[in-house]
Amino acid sequence: MIAFKGTNRMAGALGTCCMLLALSFSSSASALPKAGLGDASTPDSVCQGGYVHEITGLVSIQRAGTKAIPAKAGDVFEKDTTLRTGPDEEAILKFADGQTVALGADSALRIVRYCYLANKLGQSGTSMELIKGQMRVVAGLIGVSNPRNLHIAAGDSMVGIQKTGGADFIVAVNPDPQESGYAVVQSGELSVRTPYGTILRIAAGQYVPWQPGRATPRPIPFAASPAVVQASLAELLACVLPGNSPVTVASAALTAGMLAAASQVDLAASDNTRLAGYVKAVTNTVIMQTRTGSTATANAGSTFEAGTSFNTGSDGRTVLKLADGQVLVLGPDSVLKLAQYQFNPAKVKASKLTVELVNGAMRFITGSIQTENRDGIGISAGASIIDIVNAGPADFTVVVDTRSQEVGVARVALGEISVHTPYGPIDRIGADQSDLWGPGKAPPMPVASALALVQAAVALQLAELPDTSPVAVASAAAATAAVAQANQAQAVASADQNNARLAAEAKAAMELADQAARDAAAADEAVAAKIIAAELEALPPTAAGPALGQAPAAAPLASSIPAVPVVTPGAGGGGAPACTGSPC
Repeated sequence: MIAFKGTNRMAGALGTCCMLLALSFSSSASALPKAGLGDASTPDSVCQGGYVHEITGLVSIQRAGTKAIPAKAGDVFEKDTTLRTGPDEEAILKFADGQTVALGADSALRIVRYCYLANKLGQSGTSMELIKGQMRVVAGLIGVSNPRNLHIAAGDSMVGIQKTGGADFIVAVNPDPQESGYAVVQSGELSVRTPYGTILRIAAGQYVPWQPGRATPRPIPFAASPAVVQASLAELLACVLPGNSPVTVASAALTAGMLAAASQVDLAASDNTRLAGYVKAVTNTVIMQTRTGSTATANAGSTFEAGTSFNTGSDGRTVLKLADGQVLVLGPDSVLKLAQYQFNPAKVKASKLTVELVNGAMRFITGSIQTENRDGIGISAGASIIDIVNAGPADFTVVVDTRSQEVGVARVALGEISVHTPYGPIDRIGADQSDLWGPGKAPPMPVASALALVQAAVALQLAELPDTSPVAVASAAAATAAVAQANQAQAVASADQNNARLAAEAKAAMELADQAARDAAAADEAVAAKIIAAELEALPPTAAGPALGQAPAAAPLASSIPAVPVVTPGAGGGGAPACTGSPC
């Protein structure tokens, strides 16, 4: 998450340093070296570029030969692309080699040319120009190992990294009416060739300004810089940037876009009233069909609304998690419809759901709605109606075959249910119990049919599932998708352990998954806080009085479900991923 604000104060900070004659944008752009960016014969089509990792507010992007349009997280860019921020907007850009740029408010940056070739690092390079404003740069592989191929202009000044090993620095420039600027180095070592002379060495922890009518200054400790400069940069220096590991731009951009979309959905529907849930896991092919009839293949991280049906086909399986924490598992040859779903963390007692198992096997594990509004749950399996009898959590599996005369079985792991079948009621099925139903008692149900139903029920009991805590659906779905991509990247890298590029891509995917998991956890905590606040408001005045200040922390929702193993970025013997200049 972008965590810097107030960078529009930069203009005042630069004003303190005076102003300088503005030279034209075209002159500074032409000053950027074209050579040294790799083999001139290398076609741009094989070069990876970068993507917009995160934005706040309205940021514009203008590609070569096109008009400026609003930018969004996940937008991919290549050479000759200009990004502009307004007085209160910021953007974080990430490049294929891992380089990261945090563009401050009221700033403009042009990517003149960029080319990253994972297998030809010496032929990789970048040229970019800060037209105005300020930016923080954390070098990637190009700047770390081959800094001579990293060309950065700030107005009419040229910034260079002096040593291999990377750098983390901020550069700011105000071109009107006469250029003034400054640089601050967090790590590494810089030089700056300004219109007024060259600053040969700016070491870590140092600050240096430049302005017209002044001799070339010597760097000073950043702590001794003007207070207005320190205030202007405080949040930019504190911003949390993504790790500087290389990425595959297309997949990283897709994840960034999903995370941004999740955040927007959570903001627009903070009460979780539109999205019902998301696909936690899927095996083979599972088809989702919306209430309007459109269909799509379910993937890990796919979200869905009330009215959605799922068809697992002959060999599909899926795990669904709903906003209130309820978990549904579908076995092969199953069709299920989430006919109705309404969940509001602030009004759990008014929430309700209706689930219809048309055919097949379903495991049903209750969430918050069962805890607060047991009467709001409706469950059917074929023509049979299932009621949860107990007040606490429940975990049961039901299998029904409706292809001729209905036959079914219910198996309870936790809690207690009753089943109203077409052949009469089954008043009680308790924990660790099972019961069958079918047409008539004499002759009994065929043994083969009964055995198949029971086997299907037992198979679903063996599944490892997520916990039953409520979630912010969109962010949880995005985290699930990011983990799935990280798992896939890790599997590909493990199959070719000598491939450095695949290893770097797997590491970057794991970092994205880790960030997505942190964002989802924060969003889930906000949902839980709403539930707790609603519960406290519902307490009688005497109970909600002075004792509230001494109330113990809320216990997690009870669950007997084991957690699903997930990718833990940084694990596997390698330690935490390396990060330059900002928290990982």
